[in-house]
This record gives sequence, C-alpha cells and structure tokens, in this order.
Amino acid sequence: MALIFATFAVIFSSLLPPIPGTDQLLVKVLLTIIFAAIGFLVFPDMARSLKILYFSFSNFMIHKVSSEISNQMIRILKGAHFPIPSFPTPQIGSVSFSRPLILDTSAIIDGRILDIAKAGFISGLVLIPKFILLELQQVSDSADTLKRARGRRGFEVVEDLKKIKSFRVDIWEKEQSGKSTDDKLLNLAKGIHGKIVTTDFNLNKLASISSVTVLNVNDLSNALKSISLPGEELKIKIVHIGKEVDQGVGYLADGTMVVVENAAGKMGDNLKVKVTKSIQIPAGRMIFAKQM
Repeated sequence: MALIFATFAVIFSSLLPPIPGTDQLLVKVLLTIIFAAIGFLVFPDMARSLKILYFSFSNFMIHKVSSEISNQMIRILKGAHFPIPSFPTPQIGSVSFSRPLILDTSAIIDGRILDIAKAGFISGLVLIPKFILLELQQVSDSADTLKRARGRRGFEVVEDLKKIKSFRVDIWEKEQSGKSTDDKLLNLAKGIHGKIVTTDFNLNKLASISSVTVLNVNDLSNALKSISLPGEELKIKIVHIGKEVDQGVGYLADGTMVVVENAAGKMGDNLKVKVTKSIQIPAGRMIFAKQM
C-alpha cells in the first residue's frame, strides 16, 4: 500500500506547476515520503483486506478456468486411444489456488484439525475470521475451568497451524454482516466461495440449507473408523450398563460404542464377543454384539 501511494505521489508531483522559491526535486521527494507514510500507517487494514480479497478472487477464477480447461480437454480426448491426463490444482509457491477453508470456533477448540493439517490433508488458504478469535477469547475468559482450558488450547492450535508450511493461514480482519456468529460465517463463505470447517452439528445443517459447503471433522473421523462386520470377533471391556437392563457397553480404541447383550453384570470384565450388527447414527457408528 505504501508503494502504491508513493507511485501516486510521484505522478501527482510531476503534474504540479513549479513553485517560485522552492526546489522542485525536493518537493517531489517530500510528497513521495509523505504519501508513502500515509499508505503505510493509515491503511494497513485496507491492505490486508485487499490481499485476502485478491487471493479469494484469484482462487475462484483460477479454479473455474482450470476446471473448464480440464473439462474441454476431457471432451477432446474421449475418443482417443491414450490415457487421459489428470490436471493438478494450480499452485503458486506453497499456496494452492482452491476454495479457502474457513475455521469456526468448534473446529479450533476440538484440536483435531491440527492433526489433519500435519498429515498433509489440508492445502491452500486457511482463513480464521477475527470474530471467531473474539469468540475464542470469550471461551478463554470463562469462569468455568474446563472451558477456559479449552479456549486457551484453541489459541495454541491456531499458533501451531501457522507454523505448518504446506498451507497459508490468514486472519480475516474485515467486519462481516450477520446477527450471530453462524450467520457471519455463512455470509463470509458465500462472499468468498469458501468452505466452512466445523464440528458443530447445527451449523452443519444450517450451511447445507444455505448451499454452503461444510467439512465436518466429526464426519471425517467417523469415515475413518474401522468397520466391524457381522460375525467378526472382538475383545471388549464392559465399562457401564446400556439403555436396556441386560446390556453392557464398551468402546473400541477409536471410540466406537459396542453394546453387548446380557453383559450388564460383567462390569469391568474383558469379554470376547461376536458382532451381530453395525449401524450408523448421527453421533457415529454403533456396534451390537453378543458374548461368545
């Protein structure tokens, strides 16, 4: 921004008529310095906003152009007898030009997004809106000890994300319209064609209705859990009783709940069980089994 203002100052000073009794070169130099200082000191927020808008617009346009080129090439090559090449996502430096990811408070506090990022499953531009950081600050200042610890852990996650070089993390400083945090997230995602990363079930549903793409960390976690088929044998520790009086409940290493028939009286025991069925519920996968 300072360079832009300095350039305007040079052009403007060249158009000024000579001032009697002054050094024209000195006037040009002083105007350039003053305008550069204005650009540097007065408009840093504007510069950051323009940078984010530029990246977002570039992401959208390059994504559309590359997709169209890929589609046209595939149409041309459909009748050919050689393999159809794949087209990688355009990339400049370490920034992959795709739709930016927008993190919400729940995804940051949850913390698993950091492990996903370290594993290399995230690339491109990651945005953390300022209003999300303010909400995270409120959690950190909570009177509840657990909430306060989770909020502070959230700030640590943000700092650790910034250290990963496979993608870029930026803070979205611009004010966003909307009554609630969810409204602001949805409006921001629509405005820059971004994807929201969350663990919030209600936000997930609201975004689906609003035609906004959501990446739910819980859905990813559930998708990665091992699938136990009927007849498979497991060893499970019964930790509490189930909803029915005769049921005992245990958990696999990945957190999957296992409901065992006639095991309510086996609290604390490690049982060898056989899977009878596996069902998918909103909270994840649930396995039913019987003792062997």
